[in-house]
Amino acid sequence: MKLFFHLWDERRRIASFGVIGVTALGIHLVGYALLSRVLWPSGNHTVEYLIAAIFSGTFNFEANTRFTFTAAKRSVDEVFRFVCVIIVGVCLNSMLFFIGHVLFHLYDLMLVVTNAFLVAGFTFFSHKFFTFHPEPWRHLKKLKEQS
Repeated sequence: MKLFFHLWDERRRIASFGVIGVTALGIHLVGYALLSRVLWPSGNHTVEYLIAAIFSGTFNFEANTRFTFTAAKRSVDEVFRFVCVIIVGVCLNSMLFFIGHVLFHLYDLMLVVTNAFLVAGFTFFSHKFFTFHPEPWRHLKKLKEQS
């Protein structure tokens, strides 16, 4: 029950994250479609997927920094943490894309959308508790103190 009330208090952040996520998904989908269908139709789809992910990830960082997590100032540590989360998310996303498209021959544009929703929970909680948190290492400090 406590989790429900906490999520209710976080509804503005969750809504903002959702709107930004859907917009980033649109950027990713359009970028991938342009690359794979128009600009580089004979290219490797996984590489095209990664290129589109870089553009959408950059938008995602800027928008979430300004609107969702309202970071007062951008620090080098925050950018580093964001890049780490994005790298893990893109790797997870790309692995799911590769498995779905190359191994199971699923439709590539469907996978772009499906993967975005599958990885969204991971990225939200990673950004909330790690990237944009004032003390992202506090859990490790507590573990160290306990041992």
